Amino acid sequence: MTPADRSAPAGPSLDTAHGSVALPTFLPDATRASVRAVDTLDLATVGIQAVMVNAMHLAQRPGLRTVKRAGGLHRFMAWDGVIVSDSGGFQVLSLLRKQGKTGAIRSGGVTFQESPSAKKIVLTPEKVMEWQFGLRSDVVVALDDCTGPEDSPAEQFASTERTIRWFRQAREAYDLQCRQRRSAEPPLLVGVVQGGTDPELRQRCVDALVESGAQGFGFGGWPLSAEGKLEREMFALLARITPQDAPLFALGVGRPEHLVTLCELDTRWVFDCTIPTRDARHGRLYAFVPDIADRLLTPDRAFYQNVYILDEENSWKDEPICATCDCPTCRRYSRSYLHHLFRVKDGLADRLATMHNLRFYTRLLEMIKGGRMARPTLREPIRLG
Repeated sequence: MTPADRSAPAGPSLDTAHGSVALPTFLPDATRASVRAVDTLDLATVGIQAVMVNAMHLAQRPGLRTVKRAGGLHRFMAWDGVIVSDSGGFQVLSLLRKQGKTGAIRSGGVTFQESPSAKKIVLTPEKVMEWQFGLRSDVVVALDDCTGPEDSPAEQFASTERTIRWFRQAREAYDLQCRQRRSAEPPLLVGVVQGGTDPELRQRCVDALVESGAQGFGFGGWPLSAEGKLEREMFALLARITPQDAPLFALGVGRPEHLVTLCELDTRWVFDCTIPTRDARHGRLYAFVPDIADRLLTPDRAFYQNVYILDEENSWKDEPICATCDCPTCRRYSRSYLHHLFRVKDGLADRLATMHNLRFYTRLLEMIKGGRMARPTLREPIRLG
């Protein structure tokens, strides 16, 4: 069984060698070739069609040689769906900028050490692209220089220029890999758009990525403002100024209300985040409000609620997490049973909770694609300058 649809969806889609995925879609975090607590059959059961892995981590362990010996990452992790691989640059750069780890950002790439005694890791646009081809990913993301909302205009400008230069190098490496491997169905190449909250810088970055052959576009930088609010205007700008047939990657965006917010702007989004799986392992579950069938989705929390399964009231409730959910957890088990599993720290608790939260997300996106939003998708004009 292949999770991704082999036939082309009617609306916007992410088209790859392992099928087409209707957009918008959500990718759970499979950083090290696994989504914690569940296997790939579980993912397919709850409607997941694509996952996000981290090329840097996989290149370190188990290493490209092991993945190659297995026949590529799809066979290694027994996954028939789409695999998107991130460069690992976000993790490294955020550690360098925010936590002061040992390393440096240079014109040609990034060097990094978690500690003075640890092995040095070198990321360059070329090496990152070679790693991702070695994994046989369906979608590859070029190395970029990620900034945060606290960075100065000068730092945002330098980051944008560096990202543009790195993408050009990545594109050359991508073309070389295609020639060397004689790829009949090469992966989709995604460029990440930097520029902070400066529309002119964002526009400059998009123009340069388009000129260099980007086939998809990621939102670069931290998606939240310094006040913790979603950078809606910058996401709207990205949707407005990118080629209208290209998928958009809302890197790191994952709160349910944020998915609705961005889908009011456009429906070409590919979302990925650790939130639903991490919350599941901590007993924080998602449930649609009881009258969801009579509601339209709004960009706030009105359409769902959180169930804290470890709350004492759930120790006696003989009902599912969500009455309208069709996931295996809700079809078979009560809140009281799941409460018990968490209390005794049984590994099954994490699996059942994760499956439920992921099914909540796939159901939410099914509702969005079915036109259940209070405001129809409207591409807003953004004035530059």
